[in-house]
Amino acid sequence: MLFRRATMMRPLVSGLALFLALGGVAGAQNTSQVFGKVTDVSGGVMPGVTVTLSSPALLEPRVALTSVTGTYEFPGLGIGMYMVRFELAGFGTQVREGLQLQGGFNAQVNAELQVASLEEKVVVTGVNPIVDIRSTTQGTRFNVEELQAIPSARDVFQVLTQTPGIAGDRQNVGGTHNGQQTGMFSRGAGNGQARWFVDGVDRNDIANGRPFVVDFNSVEEVQVSTGGADVTMQTPGVFVNVVTRSGSDAFRGATWLFRTDRALGSNNVTDDLRLQGANSGNPLVYTNDYGGQLGGPIKRGRAWFWGTYGMQNVRLGVLNYYKPTADCAPVQASPLAHSFANVIDCLNVNKQDVPALGSKFNLRPFAGNLVTVANSFGQRVETIRGADDLHPTFETTNKMTFVKKSDSTYDLGLRYWNTGIWDPSWKFGDQHTISDRWLVDVSFGHHCWCDSIVPQTEELRLVQPMLDLTTGTWGRSWSDSSIMLVTNNTVDATTSYFLPGRWGGDHSFKAGYKNGHFGEVYDRTYSGHAQAVFNSPRPLPLFSTPFTARVIRDFITPAFLDQNSAYLQDTYSRKRFTAILGVRWDRQVDHVAAVSVPAHAFQGQRTIDGTPFNLFPALEVPTVRAGVVWNTVAPRLGLTYDLTGDATNVIKGSYAVYFDQRSAGQLSKALNPAGSARIDLGWSDLNGDNVVQVNEINQSLIRSVTGFDPANPARLVSANTVDSEVTAPRTNEIVVGFGKEMAGGFGFNASYVWRKYDNFIWQDTVGLSSADYSAVPFTPPASACPSGARCETVTYYVPNATLPSAYVVTNQPDFRHVYNGLELVIRKRSSRGWMLNGSYSYNTTIESYDSTAAYEDPTNIVRRNGFQYAPAGGIGGGGGSNLAGIPINAKWIAKLSGSYRLPYDVNVAATGDLRQGYPFAQAVNIPSRPNRAPAIAVLLDPVGSKRFPNFATMDFRLDRAFNVGGMKLLPSFDMFNLFNANTVMGRRTNQNAANANQVFGILAPRIARIGMMVNF
Repeated sequence: MLFRRATMMRPLVSGLALFLALGGVAGAQNTSQVFGKVTDVSGGVMPGVTVTLSSPALLEPRVALTSVTGTYEFPGLGIGMYMVRFELAGFGTQVREGLQLQGGFNAQVNAELQVASLEEKVVVTGVNPIVDIRSTTQGTRFNVEELQAIPSARDVFQVLTQTPGIAGDRQNVGGTHNGQQTGMFSRGAGNGQARWFVDGVDRNDIANGRPFVVDFNSVEEVQVSTGGADVTMQTPGVFVNVVTRSGSDAFRGATWLFRTDRALGSNNVTDDLRLQGANSGNPLVYTNDYGGQLGGPIKRGRAWFWGTYGMQNVRLGVLNYYKPTADCAPVQASPLAHSFANVIDCLNVNKQDVPALGSKFNLRPFAGNLVTVANSFGQRVETIRGADDLHPTFETTNKMTFVKKSDSTYDLGLRYWNTGIWDPSWKFGDQHTISDRWLVDVSFGHHCWCDSIVPQTEELRLVQPMLDLTTGTWGRSWSDSSIMLVTNNTVDATTSYFLPGRWGGDHSFKAGYKNGHFGEVYDRTYSGHAQAVFNSPRPLPLFSTPFTARVIRDFITPAFLDQNSAYLQDTYSRKRFTAILGVRWDRQVDHVAAVSVPAHAFQGQRTIDGTPFNLFPALEVPTVRAGVVWNTVAPRLGLTYDLTGDATNVIKGSYAVYFDQRSAGQLSKALNPAGSARIDLGWSDLNGDNVVQVNEINQSLIRSVTGFDPANPARLVSANTVDSEVTAPRTNEIVVGFGKEMAGGFGFNASYVWRKYDNFIWQDTVGLSSADYSAVPFTPPASACPSGARCETVTYYVPNATLPSAYVVTNQPDFRHVYNGLELVIRKRSSRGWMLNGSYSYNTTIESYDSTAAYEDPTNIVRRNGFQYAPAGGIGGGGGSNLAGIPINAKWIAKLSGSYRLPYDVNVAATGDLRQGYPFAQAVNIPSRPNRAPAIAVLLDPVGSKRFPNFATMDFRLDRAFNVGGMKLLPSFDMFNLFNANTVMGRRTNQNAANANQVFGILAPRIARIGMMVNF
């Protein structure tokens, strides 16, 4: 009866899958394929050959018959080890064993059959093609062997920095930044358009690049794409898909424990660095990494499971950030007068705990069908987020990725779906093989980045923070308390179809549809209802000169994006030539939901002149829609030519157009009258307590305003507008390359990449142009500049009249970025006991303002126009070598990693990173400008002309496996920053400040890790 029901269900499931595939994104899980041609000894094609593909990754074999052109194809394959078998009556059987597939790779496996009287069976082992002749996609893949063998911080994001040409915004030494998502910058694209997936589930936060947690040992492979006409890629940023492990018919499991400890570390702070402000360096106190996983059959051949739990504890000392104790007060006051050991002992420790829990279930209800249910929960708890020398303990936050429904007045969604548990992620998928030429894959994914960021204590929610503009130092309290829910709900359907022998060649079609609903709910309240802002010039003490009262409105912004996408691609092959023709369509529209905003606590109270404060009344805001729908059509073209006919010398070229993805509510937020809003007002500290009281505010003196119209603060229709013709930012890309497979398993690839970024979106102030500004020369007083500071005369610009508050969201005219790059990659697959990966890339991205219409405020344009584009780094918090705010741009980047098996099965491995230093953007700070113009830092040099020192580091690993009974024990020893480099990673840039040029970040010192992994 069970078999009969299953048989009856097949047409229903097939029809449903087909309907969704044809009516309903690109499969973000970048699957692979095996394809090829079967010939006889004379070269004649052989139709009707039975080709059988088997692998533990398939759970059941797949069978195809060669076409009239002798060709076959197996699409939609997961990573793993495969065997291909070729059979035809009257001919000898041929078997290709040991085919290792990585994600997104198209492996060509050809066969030449001989008559049975000559050869009954031929077995070929270790057949692993290196050059993919059916793809022009640029990127790399890290399989489980590389992830485990190469020294790393055991953090997925740190591993990604080994990808050719990618520059990261932090350097993770032995775990200093585990759990923090590294910003990825590649080919002139900022981090904002990077796309992140886990098992194909969209985990992207397009606006903020928030971190998500994946247990390192659960990862089977990491796939990274950086361009090259892949039709599944919507945006120009880095595309990452993390593939997790699955169960099989054999029970398998593992447990692990790794420990990194300061007792196994070194000091890399010299006396010279201490004099420059690096009194303590960035020492890692310790990390713990432990957990376990288990997978196997629920019912052999029918159902399987896999589960994992992992925990990482990170304890990091933060440079120049001291414990608030009596014993440490003298050290903080004069660190150079104390020993380095005493300084280290007085450092405050940033504590991070990163647990991860995951499971996956696979079911084969009938032949050709595979159902997958996967979920994961991850959390990052950080006790002093944002800690550094500018943020004392009470000016940091506790961060918990755990939200309760009661935390917000807005409906945050279902328990265990969005709230009540660590960041949740779910996937429900069904893959169905309709025939040997047709495959359909349907999935639903849900992910919630559910986060709360709150001050250190409940009492600090009522305490106003202080900010001194000269040095950027904060005090007294954290600025706000935030609840943030970033949700992704997606339905994906993809299908592939092999059509051989048509129109002179073979066609491999793939098509996909995606429906996505993305949400960003921000519920933010500001501590003490205002910020006390000071401007205390050197040599006056901090917080001694009151400057402005910064009043900020609490807000809730429930913003959403609805997206529909579809693509179609035909890979056409004829002899040695392959053409990849594709097109994708994306439709995007956003809105901000209705919300109630309470009046500000100051509303109605008397100000300094007796008038009531009336800038932030209560608001009842209806749903806001910009009404602009983006319908973008992006063509893709890829061409390859096999010079020698054996896939060892291949010329490649591609052309692609990419369009940006909107963030949730990106356009509609401009029309939301109750969004983020602040105003800087005149402030006289009448009672000298450094706290803003309402009766000290002069609301007729407006220094700057953001997010609302102070002349009409109660209006429910924003004065801003959105241009009905505004279109998506665009990237054009051309890639030309050459791939070669060499003897010994070596592969080499050279590529030239050109990109042009234009059609950017900006806020065009109504009635304002660059002609409405006047130049003002300024020379900082000598008293404001410490020794060694560059207090040169600069020119900044001020508006000739009060800046209007209304703006139009539109495309920025005559503004572009142009990227030119060369990438050289060499790779040796793992064989004969060793493997190697190396790359060198040269990159230049020029920012151009082609006319005065491309900008409003002329300040700094002369330092940017025609020079390097360098977006600011920094995602998340934490101190240490985080490069928050540092421009990310390196013209050259070299990377090398490899492993080698010594006698007695001892494995040694190493990684090396070398790159040009990032720009050091020294500037003179202008804290106040008339006519409501905001403060500005005036650059002293063209961007990229002055840089931090070149960066170089190396990590080392040693391990040896032992088999004990049915277990495999793998003890290991890793050494990070092997040569104890102390490269300066960050300095304070404002020159007219007491902390000018002081070091706030250096590379963490050398440290070792010991570990044990047990596999069974």
